[in-house]
Amino acid sequence: MYKIITFLSTLILLSGCVHKINVQQGNIIEQDNVNKLHIGMSKEEVQGLLGTPVLINTFRDNRVDYVYTNKPGYGKGVERNLTLIFRGDRLKDISSVTEQPFGK
Repeated sequence: MYKIITFLSTLILLSGCVHKINVQQGNIIEQDNVNKLHIGMSKEEVQGLLGTPVLINTFRDNRVDYVYTNKPGYGKGVERNLTLIFRGDRLKDISSVTEQPFGK
């Protein structure tokens, strides 16, 4: 009986020791790199600065979306989006970085 009580009390104490990890996905969108973008850059120059985009629109090859999500183990997560529009191989339009909270 003593072993069962010891085991159960240890199990209850250890159940509170759960570590939740931070989960980051997508392309890290830093404002410094966004500030370096300018109209007329080639797709290769943009990819060199921001990396290969995670989302590529197969129906509109002139649009590129960069998405970054960060979900900390505890607290609310953040999603950042950046949309770039190309004409041919050259950057035509840069949307501002939008940031949206999600989760609990």
